[in-house]
Amino acid sequence: MILHTENGVQIRGDLIKSATARSDMAPVPVTLEAEIRVLDDAAKALLAVGKKIQLAGGDWLTIVKSSYGEGLQVQGAHKMAAVKIVALLDACLPVTYVRQRAVIKESATLLQIYRACGASLQAVDADLPVDRFTCLVGEAPSFHLARALQEQGGVVRWKDGRLKFFRLQDLFKQQAAISLNKDAFEDTDSGFLERHEIPFFFSLNVAGAAVLGNQSKARKARFSPFKNQQQLNNMTRCLVTKKSIRVMFDYRLGAGDVVEVDGVGALVVVTAAHVFQSGTDGDAADQYSRLWLAKLEN
Repeated sequence: MILHTENGVQIRGDLIKSATARSDMAPVPVTLEAEIRVLDDAAKALLAVGKKIQLAGGDWLTIVKSSYGEGLQVQGAHKMAAVKIVALLDACLPVTYVRQRAVIKESATLLQIYRACGASLQAVDADLPVDRFTCLVGEAPSFHLARALQEQGGVVRWKDGRLKFFRLQDLFKQQAAISLNKDAFEDTDSGFLERHEIPFFFSLNVAGAAVLGNQSKARKARFSPFKNQQQLNNMTRCLVTKKSIRVMFDYRLGAGDVVEVDGVGALVVVTAAHVFQSGTDGDAADQYSRLWLAKLEN
């Protein structure tokens, strides 16, 4: 895995003990966890909280957690210790912090909400209107962004340096990124858990009458105020993870890509984890990508 510090210097591969870059369909869609050997204080300073690190695809992330001192070793005159870091996509980072001032928007777009919460996004492909958005003092906007996306029946993904909104149904209309044999997967299937985890929603209209969402299956019920019929149906519609697979390392694969599974059909990647293990300190060297694939549940 290729990583650059904010001064533009590439981190040597033998110093990266392990690194996992994740792509998710979440308000902050790219994250990194890594354990890196440092040879001096200058290298350590470049992996401190607040510093930036760049992935191979060109995305910049900001380090939000850094721990130093584990596994101290001596090699010649050098003392080497590992720095463990967690970094989040820089363009979306502000939406993860609790707010000192509330953000309240009506009839706004997703891009306007992200920017109001401090994000530095230039644009959102296929932007969507949001009727009402509220993030109060002491709350993190990312949770409320996820709720707004649920109400619109969609998700966001990060691809080629841009954030893009997709309605859940439209995800499956994309051309497949790869095709795989169904026998290579680990399967997950539990209609029992789905009934417990995926509720139907209901609300009240202006006359005080109940407005019911999707009741096609027996599910637990949840009340959500100020919602219309379409929003209530959208909130039950979701992606359910059905399969996972380990494939050859391919950083081009990300959340939102479609995988054509032989004999099953199209599934969408909800999480892609790209793992690099250098074999430093005698550990086994390895690199691969693990994909979690989902189908649409109405």
